[in-house]
Amino acid sequence: MSIASVTPYPVRLRTDYAEMSLFFVRVETSDGAVGWGEACDSFGISYPTVLARLVEDVWSPAVLGAAGDAALAGLEATRRAVARTLGSTYSVAQSLSAVEIAVRDATAREAGAPLTMGTARLRDRLRVYAGNSHFLESRSAEGHLDLLQPLLSRGVGIIKMRIGEQWQRAMAVLADLRELLPDIEIMVDGSELFSVAEAREMAQRLADLRVGWFEEPVAATRMGAIAQISNASAVPIAYGEHLFSTDHMLETTDAAAISVVQPDASICGGMGEAHRMGQAALGRGARVVMHLHGSPITIAANAIVAAGLPTVDVIEYPFHLSPMLDRVAPRAGFGIDAIVDGTLAIPSGPGLGIELDVDAIEAGRRAFIDT
Repeated sequence: MSIASVTPYPVRLRTDYAEMSLFFVRVETSDGAVGWGEACDSFGISYPTVLARLVEDVWSPAVLGAAGDAALAGLEATRRAVARTLGSTYSVAQSLSAVEIAVRDATAREAGAPLTMGTARLRDRLRVYAGNSHFLESRSAEGHLDLLQPLLSRGVGIIKMRIGEQWQRAMAVLADLRELLPDIEIMVDGSELFSVAEAREMAQRLADLRVGWFEEPVAATRMGAIAQISNASAVPIAYGEHLFSTDHMLETTDAAAISVVQPDASICGGMGEAHRMGQAALGRGARVVMHLHGSPITIAANAIVAAGLPTVDVIEYPFHLSPMLDRVAPRAGFGIDAIVDGTLAIPSGPGLGIELDVDAIEAGRRAFIDT
């Protein structure tokens, strides 16, 4: 068996929140096994044609004609080789992620075996935390509660809310929401929007509201700024969706004192890198949870990574994507209705363990081409 073809798939799909572009990669082996991978840049993917060109010019030559382990080794060697010319972050890492996941999926399907990261799967289910893309200041606490209710009714006990530029208004709404949900774990995402002074003031207020972590208050590239916030904050500071390798993560934990790490296999270079990142972060004493904002491919890849890491039992669940998840992989069990006691089952079939509706993906591909 060897890798016979690598095909990039820019697609456009409708969600409850917005029309969303995504980026998939389809890998087929010489024996006809098909694997799928996905890239993410925090919210689907912003420039899928850029990623397609990287797949065609950089990553495909590294795997075509190679078997599974040799193909993965070729990707790793190519990543090192292009680091000085193309870099190793953002689009380079994201496009690599899609190919790496697809190669792993195809190889495991060829063998008829489920993917496993590490020595064994340590759990069969993961707790989900409800990721909300609506800014806190966009509506009242009661309005947010209405959005969250389908998740809360399924036993979800962890939610993450976003704070936009009107952060003083957002804080007032968050205080009201805390009164409505006294026993729910609440986290806050800053979306890299704030100054150090703003973030430090916000962190003080968030501590009073018993917030579990404060995510990305400033840009992930600003190590000194993150360190100032971390050292002054009683709330743990979280980063991950803009950390592109294990070395990058370790530099950030050491230099900027973050204490929550959020790997994402569709961002950092694939499932292997996400697993290494999680292991290293746990070794630094960080809390590790899986980041996620993509299709069922990304959910399956990150769930399988989490299943191979001790104590990593929480994964993000952007609930506004649920209708899209059901369209792309209707039998994967990733819709809101599949949540039981606040948890989702980790796929157990061959490869990523899910079957995609290829017609839905092709329709999304045509929608991208036509716009």
